[in-house]
Amino acid sequence: MMQQNRVLPRRRLPIWISSAAGLALVLTGCAYLPVGGAPVEDISGGFAPGDRVALLLPTEGPYLEVSDAVRDGVRAAARVDDTAAQPKVVSVDSGSPDRVTAILGQALESGATHVIGPLDKPSVDALAAQAALKVPALALNEGTSAARPASNLFQFALSPETDVIEVANKAKGLGFSRALMLFPDDAAGKRRAQAFRDHWGRVGGTLAGESAFRPGAEVDPAEIQGLLDRGGAHFLFLAVNAEQARVIYPRIRANAAALPVIATSDVYPGDADPARDRVLTGLYFVDMPWMLGVERGNDPLRRSDLKSPASHLATPLGRRLYAMGIDAYRLAPRLSALADNPGASFPGQTGRISIDALGRVRRQLILARFGDSGPEPVAGIEAQGQATQPRSPRPESASRG
Repeated sequence: MMQQNRVLPRRRLPIWISSAAGLALVLTGCAYLPVGGAPVEDISGGFAPGDRVALLLPTEGPYLEVSDAVRDGVRAAARVDDTAAQPKVVSVDSGSPDRVTAILGQALESGATHVIGPLDKPSVDALAAQAALKVPALALNEGTSAARPASNLFQFALSPETDVIEVANKAKGLGFSRALMLFPDDAAGKRRAQAFRDHWGRVGGTLAGESAFRPGAEVDPAEIQGLLDRGGAHFLFLAVNAEQARVIYPRIRANAAALPVIATSDVYPGDADPARDRVLTGLYFVDMPWMLGVERGNDPLRRSDLKSPASHLATPLGRRLYAMGIDAYRLAPRLSALADNPGASFPGQTGRISIDALGRVRRQLILARFGDSGPEPVAGIEAQGQATQPRSPRPESASRG
């Protein structure tokens, strides 16, 4: 594993074990509790006295709005860090990809012990091409190379593939094995469809049928019916956005009332509106804990308590990026501990977080369902007349975040 070649000595920080031999975490109210009922340690802090965090984000250009949302999340997490070893967070313009390594070097000369950023893929690629970084750096995107990246470089992205993989994992974990898929015939839809094909096959699932529709055009009910007529499916994966879901989902329900339908977080913008979303009642989807209000009761950054007037918090992407910034701050001092302990995880705002052998952040999302009063987390999928009866989900599969 690349983490065996860390340049810095590792701090032994608390981690949360999610393997069968470790702590089986369950959702009880809004708190993460290990078996036995004792609360886990505070999720903030983790830094050592004198630590300094360099926040490498662009201050101008096409990524500015994204940068501002993440930066606000990082700063919010720093403000509520009431530990004695709260680090100094210094914002640094990440510059262009051809300068990012030099800018990182300057940050290290100024005393940075942890780095959050950069944001754009070319800059991440530039750092990944190095042999090793002197301090842990949490890039806020994934590079384009499949090769082993620089030691001490970790990569954190809110990619659509995470949602797709989570749909497949949760469906398989609930006992489903045969799927249908409906997606828009555009670049984003094809990307999600391919990710589902790949991962669903990897976990042993069968794709019984699929269909693509032309975005912006009237969806032909006959096409939907033709897909649904392919019998034996246990659920349908609906790879659409919120606007498309409000048109297509009622048509699916009208023709296959008992078939479970699971979508990605694209169907939920994060502002519950029961009147608007009534047509989605019964639709399952996966999303991050922060968007669904599933958080530790003692977390000062609970979404329900947020009163920031920042404009980016009025958009679905801005909300998710803000939560990403919170997690980036809290993960920064725990990166090596998570990477060096397979099966370890951290209860983040963007999901239950672990780190794979290539230093990439992996997130487990929550399964939710649109109800009469809006989205709500669920432990599993209700028994359906036409669907194969799913197994009862394991406790750790039930809305863990």
